[in-house]
Amino acid sequence: MKKTVYIALAMIAMASCNRVAPEVYDGQIRFRLSMPESKATASAFESGDAVSLYAVAYDGTTQMPLQIGGNWLNNEKLTFNGTAWSAANALYWAAGACDFYAFYPYQASIGSMEKYPFSLAVDQNSARVGDVPGGYEASDLMYASAVNVSRSAGTVDLAFHHMMSKLVVRVQTGPQFEGDIPNDIVAHVYNTVTDCTVDWIKGSVEKDAFGAKNTLTMKKISNERFEAVLVPQNIEKRTPLIELTMGGIAYLLEYSLSFRPGYCHYVDLTLNTSPDQEQIEISIDPGIENWN
Repeated sequence: MKKTVYIALAMIAMASCNRVAPEVYDGQIRFRLSMPESKATASAFESGDAVSLYAVAYDGTTQMPLQIGGNWLNNEKLTFNGTAWSAANALYWAAGACDFYAFYPYQASIGSMEKYPFSLAVDQNSARVGDVPGGYEASDLMYASAVNVSRSAGTVDLAFHHMMSKLVVRVQTGPQFEGDIPNDIVAHVYNTVTDCTVDWIKGSVEKDAFGAKNTLTMKKISNERFEAVLVPQNIEKRTPLIELTMGGIAYLLEYSLSFRPGYCHYVDLTLNTSPDQEQIEISIDPGIENWN
């Protein structure tokens, strides 16, 4: 009988050694960030991307307003390492529910929640340097919010949408075009207001009514494709909209467009006759689709 007891005890001991201790949840907030099908420069967040994060705790069951300071979380910087998002400090849940707000790209200092001044990069062809986004990507403001989320949810899901407009210029050659499109081709957008105010509570932008009109250098994707992020606004036909420069000659095109927030506007340009001549024929075909 003693031998049988010893064997049973040994089997119980071995079984207990093989058990894996359950993971203890430490109360930190986990985040899952998603984006539209296309960020300005990629189809997904890139390693080094960072967002501004706010969390506003409920007063019992009463929803509280987002403020510059005094929230449960205030402009925490979430950084993506290519796999997961993390903050410099551990972020823990409030006792009750919270509303979460996130803004991309990260804004180091936010002085107003409803009238935050923001300016597009004028040179949107500037390149990314390390974790610092290039001019095109830095201009692509995106916004996400999640309301009434509590610890029981486990993870905060933040789905971003574009706040600005996007312009894509596609260049193609017509039957009367001689040779290839020159490698020195450059595209600009004329007469666009680059200043706006951001409402972080609503996730919207408004053109600065008194903002100066500037010329943007578009992001060159290839000789046939250029892209730019624009503040939503109307551009009238009596002013030049797009400039193509190639072979040392600049070509100005007048066209009226109403740039809408969250939409991608396409302008197809067909070139005829060789760019080494002083005259070139350009036909325009516009289009629009949802950017979000």
